[in-house]
Amino acid sequence: MMQEIEVETAIADKAAAQVREDQKVANVQAAAAEELKKDCEADLALALPILEDAIAALNTLKPADITIVKSMKNPPATVKLVMAAVCVMKGIPPDKIPDPDNPGRKILDYWGPSKRILGDMGFLDSLRNFDKDNIPVATMQKIRKEYLSHKDFKPHIIAKASTAAEGLCKWIIAMDMYDAVAKVVAPKKAKLEAAEKEFSQTMAILEEKKATVARLEARLAELNEALEEANIKKKALEDDVQLCIDKLYRAEKLIGGLGGEKVRWTAAAANLQKLFDNLAGDILVSCGIIAYLAPFTLPALQIVLL
Repeated sequence: MMQEIEVETAIADKAAAQVREDQKVANVQAAAAEELKKDCEADLALALPILEDAIAALNTLKPADITIVKSMKNPPATVKLVMAAVCVMKGIPPDKIPDPDNPGRKILDYWGPSKRILGDMGFLDSLRNFDKDNIPVATMQKIRKEYLSHKDFKPHIIAKASTAAEGLCKWIIAMDMYDAVAKVVAPKKAKLEAAEKEFSQTMAILEEKKATVARLEARLAELNEALEEANIKKKALEDDVQLCIDKLYRAEKLIGGLGGEKVRWTAAAANLQKLFDNLAGDILVSCGIIAYLAPFTLPALQIVLL
C-alpha cells in the first residue's frame, strides 16, 4: 500500500506541477488579453464622445424639421450635398434624371431618393441604429473624397440653410471619425478575440487538468486514509503479538520453574519411599538399642558413649 501511495503521489505531484505551469501560461495570456482590451477601450473612448454628440444632434431634430427639408421644391446646394452624403452612407443609389444643361444626357441625382428616405417615419431611428462598425470601405472612401472634402460641408455653413441638414452633417462627420477609429481598433479587436479564444481554450484544458489533479488527490487521500486504517490495525496486531510474546515468556518461565519442582518432588518422593522401606528395620534396630542399653546406668552409659 505504501508503494502504491508513493507511485500515486509522484503522479499527482507531476500533474500538479504541470497545472502550475499551465496556470502561468494562462495568466500571461489573460494579461495580454486584458492589455489588448484596455487598448481597444482607450481607442474607442476617443470615438464614443463624437458618436454621442452625433446622436445628440439627431435627437434635437424634430419631425417638423425633416418635413421642412422634404418639402423643399428647390433646396439649397448645401442641403442637397448633405442629403446626398446621407444616401451614400445608407447605400441608396441615385436617380438618373435628364441633364438640364445638356438635354439628351442623364445625370445622377440624390434628391429624389433623399425625399423618399425623408418620408420614412423611421428615418431618424435608422440613423441612430446605423451599423457604424461595418461601414463598407468604398462608402467611406466616397464620403471622404466627394463630401467631407467639400468646402461647404461644414456644420456652421449647413446651418444657414437648414437646422435638420446641420444635424445630419454632424452625423456624417461623426460616422467618419468613428470609422477612422474603428478601422484602427478592428485589428486590435481581432487580436483580442483571438487572444480571448486562445485563453478560453487554455482555461478549458487547464480546468480539465485541474479536475484530473483533483481526482488524483482524492484517490491519494483515499489511499492515505486506507493506510492510516492499516497502520492502526498493524499497531493493534503488533500489540497482540507483543502480548502473546510476553505470555509465552511467562508461560515458559512458569513451566521451567515447575520443571525444577518436579525433579525436587521426585527426589523427595524417592527419599520418602526409601525411608518408608527402611522403617521396619529402623524400628527393629531402635528397639534392640533400647533393649540393650536399659541395664546400663547413666555413668556407665556416659562411659560407653565416650
